Amino acid sequence: MINLKNIQFNRIAVIVTMFFLVACKGKIEVDFISHNGTIFSMDDNYNVYEAIAIKNGKILALGKNDQILNKYSSNEMVDLKGMFAYPGFIDAHCHFLAYGLQQGMVDVSSANSFEETIDILKKNKDKQNKNWLIGYGWDQNQWKDKNWPNNNLLNEHFKDLNIVLHRIDGHVIMANEMAIKTAKVALDTTLEGGYIEKIDHKITGLFVDNAMSLILEKIPKPDESSKKKALLKAQEDCLSLGLTTVDIAGLNKEDVELIDKLHKSKELKIKVFAMLSDNENNLKYYLDTIAEPYKTNKLNVRSFKFFADGSLGSRGACLLKPYSDQKNTFGMLLQNQKIYEEKLSKIKETGFQACTHAIGDSTNRTVLKSYAKILESYNDLRWRVEHVQCIHPNDIIFFNRYNIIPSVQPTHATSDYSWAALRLGEKRLKECYMYQSLLEQNFLIALGTDFPVEKINPIYTFYAAVFRKNNLGKPLSGFQKNEALTRINALKGMTIWAALANFEETEKGSLEIGKSGDMVVLNTEILSQDENDILNTKVLYTIIDGENVYNY
Repeated sequence: MINLKNIQFNRIAVIVTMFFLVACKGKIEVDFISHNGTIFSMDDNYNVYEAIAIKNGKILALGKNDQILNKYSSNEMVDLKGMFAYPGFIDAHCHFLAYGLQQGMVDVSSANSFEETIDILKKNKDKQNKNWLIGYGWDQNQWKDKNWPNNNLLNEHFKDLNIVLHRIDGHVIMANEMAIKTAKVALDTTLEGGYIEKIDHKITGLFVDNAMSLILEKIPKPDESSKKKALLKAQEDCLSLGLTTVDIAGLNKEDVELIDKLHKSKELKIKVFAMLSDNENNLKYYLDTIAEPYKTNKLNVRSFKFFADGSLGSRGACLLKPYSDQKNTFGMLLQNQKIYEEKLSKIKETGFQACTHAIGDSTNRTVLKSYAKILESYNDLRWRVEHVQCIHPNDIIFFNRYNIIPSVQPTHATSDYSWAALRLGEKRLKECYMYQSLLEQNFLIALGTDFPVEKINPIYTFYAAVFRKNNLGKPLSGFQKNEALTRINALKGMTIWAALANFEETEKGSLEIGKSGDMVVLNTEILSQDENDILNTKVLYTIIDGENVYNY
């Protein structure tokens, strides 16, 4: 006996299956889909979406869950489970390679005295390389005795080992007697833009700014294998914190070529905006031989990084008036003005961008006037001043008149607040770390960390920019809160404005159709979450060109 109910049921099942197969066949295959999230596009209208589809590294579609899931299919599907996605974070100023290389050095940043520094070195003597032991991170401002150290203790404890210790800001080194002898540094050596500290005609071991090269050039250079290892280690840490692009300040030609090689072998996923060191080899090759910027999807080589002065912590920043805690010291400029402006002219001719480190108010005035002289008028060359730490109110208008971009690191303000007043006095301090005032010139500011000088985490950048506090929540009332950025502007400084500072705003910095599929997923809605929750933010996913490169 024929069961008509079973036949009818089977027909319905076949029809449903055929419909499903047709529906699936009709879907567009893409490389990556994430859905069920809150996706902040950071486009001009601040659109928020639930799902995104990416193909061939580019964003193909954004919309509601049904809009994306009914039209597209992918083998790589990520359910965001209500979490929060943003454009991939861009660190507009860092030292990515140096950070990686530091993993082979001795971290002395936890020392509370020079004596503790010695103890840390003793415990890490196994990190020596060819009779050189290199440390980093000392900061006398964090010690009870805030005076400059000398190398007496180093000489006593390390008679047969070359010791070099980098100050936290990278503008001073301490070397022991053996290292000085190995480097064959003459007692009467003098040079422009730096000095060897001497007391009673005796070298104390401190080499400041340009004088550091007298020692550093004698240290065995890392080979390509060591640099590759350093770059991949730095990448690992950056991806875990949501960084998809890093602006690396101060690279040599061979470093750039290694980065390019690792990009092409797909070992290095993170994107790089390279600021070239202004040495003779780089200038000759990129300005004369190539004579134009070099660009791939992952690498952008179009800027030169100049050092105009030192740091505030080491009193190398050049000031208009003397340091409050050392009345005969103004700091110093590191560039010969005539030669510097000749380089700027050449850079302008070849279409490269100038990025100049400027900390002190005198330095910022000098750099801005040099920029104005070469740029001549309003332009779209996007020359940048890196740090803009202290600036006289009369000089800030240069950013507007010549369309100059301020590139700042908010955690500098929250790291320096406890001692900066000693250097400058309370009145002058109000003319420093002026992020909102700088933003108002062109309604644009690029944000970074300067890591490894500061912590690598971009959430600390956001927190410091908005709340003017460090990652310990200090100072409790915030440091100079009148110069705080809004949450949306802080996020723009880490995404679309940083991309614009790199001439990359048409390809990244916001989540829009046609742009790169660079995205970070957080467990926190940083644009409205309570302040106390921001520092507990976790990165759940980091996506670069639609590739899931990090999972929490």
